[in-house]
Amino acid sequence: MSDSSLPARPDLDQLRRRAKELRDAVRRGDSAALARFATHHSTAEPDTVSLAAAQFVIAREMGFPSWPALKAAVDADAGARRRELAFLSASIEARAGRAAEILLTEPGIAECSVRAAAVLGDVGAVREALTQNPAVAVEVDDERGWPPLLYACYSHWHRLDPERGAGLVEVVRLLLAARASANTNDGGRPRLYSALRGAVESVKPEVTGLLLDAGAHPDLGQPVVEAISHGDHKSLGLLLSHGARITGTWALGAAVFHDDAVAMRLLLDTLTARGQDAAGAAGEQLVEAAATASLPLIDALLDAGADPRAAGEDGTSAVRSAVRAGHSETAARLTSRGAIDDATQVDRFLGACLRAESESARRLLAEHPGLPGRLTERDRAAIHQAAADRDTAALSLMLELGFGHDARDESGEAPLHTAAYQGNAQGVRLLLAVGAEVDARDTRFEATPLAFATVGSGEQDGEPGDWIATVRLLLEAGACRRDVWVTGKPPSREVAQLLKGYGIGPEQDGGGHHGDEEPGTAPSAVTDAPAPLGDDVLSEIARHIEAACRHTDLDLLASLLHPQVHWTGLCRSSAQVLDWYRLALADGTAPTIESLEVDRGAVILGLTLTRPNEGARPAPPHRLYQVFTVDGAQIVEIRGYPDRRSALTRDY
Repeated sequence: MSDSSLPARPDLDQLRRRAKELRDAVRRGDSAALARFATHHSTAEPDTVSLAAAQFVIAREMGFPSWPALKAAVDADAGARRRELAFLSASIEARAGRAAEILLTEPGIAECSVRAAAVLGDVGAVREALTQNPAVAVEVDDERGWPPLLYACYSHWHRLDPERGAGLVEVVRLLLAARASANTNDGGRPRLYSALRGAVESVKPEVTGLLLDAGAHPDLGQPVVEAISHGDHKSLGLLLSHGARITGTWALGAAVFHDDAVAMRLLLDTLTARGQDAAGAAGEQLVEAAATASLPLIDALLDAGADPRAAGEDGTSAVRSAVRAGHSETAARLTSRGAIDDATQVDRFLGACLRAESESARRLLAEHPGLPGRLTERDRAAIHQAAADRDTAALSLMLELGFGHDARDESGEAPLHTAAYQGNAQGVRLLLAVGAEVDARDTRFEATPLAFATVGSGEQDGEPGDWIATVRLLLEAGACRRDVWVTGKPPSREVAQLLKGYGIGPEQDGGGHHGDEEPGTAPSAVTDAPAPLGDDVLSEIARHIEAACRHTDLDLLASLLHPQVHWTGLCRSSAQVLDWYRLALADGTAPTIESLEVDRGAVILGLTLTRPNEGARPAPPHRLYQVFTVDGAQIVEIRGYPDRRSALTRDY
């Protein structure tokens, strides 16, 4: 018998309830129920009809010979749906191995649904589905609330099987022609799922071009930053040519972070072509770049007009930044362009250590016996840079010269956290050998090095690093096995399998902290309701912040900001802060105030943020706590926190 009469989402419990209702109706003498029995089970006695007999009738009405056959079909349908969902998840999450395994065992999976066909780039199956019912182009599924377009845009099948790349492009073309919106998105904040962002994240520049030509907004979700993050220069060029913003975004910072000189030149050339201050923008990036980036990117900044004598907020020059990071070629390039070499002996000592130049470092120590005593906590935290380097020569030298294996950086991480996150197994082995605490917790996430390793394996999957060896080393050193499978930040597939071999999984581990309280948090910090505002200056500032947010009054907000207000990780001036808010409002972000309180010289604003969706199920509101630190009746710092507890403790 065929199971073609099964409903789209068969529910066995619901079918059982229908059978009970049918049995009871027959016993009451209901004529319609009796007629159904007469058709499918004429030998049953109405007065004593059993549940099994009613189930038999339900099964026969649906085209099955028996209730067990119906149940088997329902179970098979549920199993097929689970396999399809697993396949879709693996296909859009770049877990190519798992996706290939499922396709190998289910070669006809594209026939399950138009979304499965779309994620595979199966042009024939998608075209046939659209011919039969054009509305499927915009139908969203029950699980993610996605239409087929998002599955095609986020698909990574072109990487596993390059021949599918052309199919994915054609599928997108078909869906757009069937009236799927090029701006399809779920409105999520801070994580937006949109067709354009999916195309950029999965590096499909042909799809990026199709969407932009069809009217996709080039700024929604800042796909420019995603293009830089994924090294997709073709998509970056397309986005910029369609007017994507640079000013007020993290685009230049992303190019520095990823050491992408090609992207940097594209960005700066675009600023110049638009008549904007490319030289000033380049200068703002120079000090950070001198410490982290390669010479080609430094040249891109200098060629755009960056002042080689640029200094950071703390007065540290670009030359000093380069010297203390061990970038001697960068320092030489800056001085050749007119910068003054103002590096201190401490800077030169740190640079020699990070270059693993043992002779130079020891000579400086011999010439300046008091030098170790002049090292600040920030200086000593330079060992983290060495801990991230898989060549452990610098790390070994710094440990030998007295740098502590427990030196904390600005996020409260120990060097073992840094090495573990980077999958630097040799660095982990070295740090454990000199006594690094295997279960040390950072002050931002309250997480152990093992948790950093599992998260790093997932977030950097495919990047250089040996997370398998790193995790083994930590576990064999007795690392705590709790809170290492972090919710929302799963390990790579290989590390997940390794953890399960040790009996560690999301179920056993608990997936991180849950509930209102976390370790080290006083219950009152979570449960106390915000105190009412008073009549002091801080309370008055709080009321003005609330009014500015409620009415999106940027002029009012501007009146409260210090000119050099610092928004951690985002902005360094009031102009940048205001530009960030303008960009958020242009994205359609709508803030709703949930709470307002003052605490220790700061205003804490509890918000939910929403953004309009298009063509997909809307994402839930994003909860955020903004802490505005006030000094002299002006806001001098802004920080964002995910919950009230961390906002009150300033711990994130």
